[in-house]
This record gives sequence, structure tokens and C-alpha cells, in this order.
Amino acid sequence: MNPREHAIGLLEFTRTYSNSLIKDFPESKWTHQTCPTDNHVLWCMGHLAGTEAWLAGTLGFDAKVPEAIGKAFGQGSEPSQKGNPPAAEVKAAFENSRAAFIAWLKSASDAQLATDLREKTGNFVTDPIDAAHKLAWHEGFHFGQVASIRKTLGLPRIA
Repeated sequence: MNPREHAIGLLEFTRTYSNSLIKDFPESKWTHQTCPTDNHVLWCMGHLAGTEAWLAGTLGFDAKVPEAIGKAFGQGSEPSQKGNPPAAEVKAAFENSRAAFIAWLKSASDAQLATDLREKTGNFVTDPIDAAHKLAWHEGFHFGQVASIRKTLGLPRIA
């Protein structure tokens, strides 16, 4: 498996597992917080979509995330019970941003995959393959929070 295939596989695996965590999660509980400082499902989805949109922008493509989602769930934002973009719009952005990122990875030239992103990202990522790996890690981090919220709501464990 080459680095591109590995990155795509990791992004697909992570999203499959994340989707299993929200598949039976009642939408009416997507803003449930175990305490006021915890992230909620809607925030996690919007935050991940916004992060992918930001990285897509550094690579020169659109991840199809509405600006309102980036503002509501971007870096430094706080999860809120009210004033969030519609859940369906957030879920669509969550799916569209990942699909766009994977499509870009699949079509990118070797030169594009070697693009140095350190300056554009404040040394957060080195190149597009590193970006994909960090997106997967970031999603695992936040969906670990979703798994914890599932427990507090008494939802079944996902194997």
C-alpha cells in the first residue's frame, strides 16, 4: 500500500466507525452534553467538517462546507445548545467535506501530494498525506467524545 492509499484507507475507516457511532444516535440528542463544557455530537461533526474545509482551502479546493458551519464550530468555538446551523446541514457538510478530501487525494498528482503545507498551516501539517493522517486522528479524538456521550445516554455499545 502506498502512502496515498494508506491515507485514503485511514480516512475511510475512521469515517465508517464515526458513522456507526451516530447511526442510531437520536438527532434530538445531538446537542446533549454531559456537562456544559463538553462537546456534543453536532459540534463534533461541524468542527470536523470545518477543519477539513480549512485544510482543503490550503490545498486549493472546496470541501463544500457552508461558512456558517465554520463559524459555529471552528477553532476556538464553544458548543452550544442554541443557535446552531440545522442538523441536516451539519451532517451533509460532515459527509461532503470527507468525500471532497478523498476525491482530491485520489486525483492529486505526486507533485501536489508533496506540497509543503507547514507555512500555510502554522506547522500543523507538513504535506497532504500528513494532513489526511491528522484528520483521521482528529476525528478519532472527537468521536471518542461521542462514544462517551452514547454511554451517558444509555445507547448500545458499538463493537
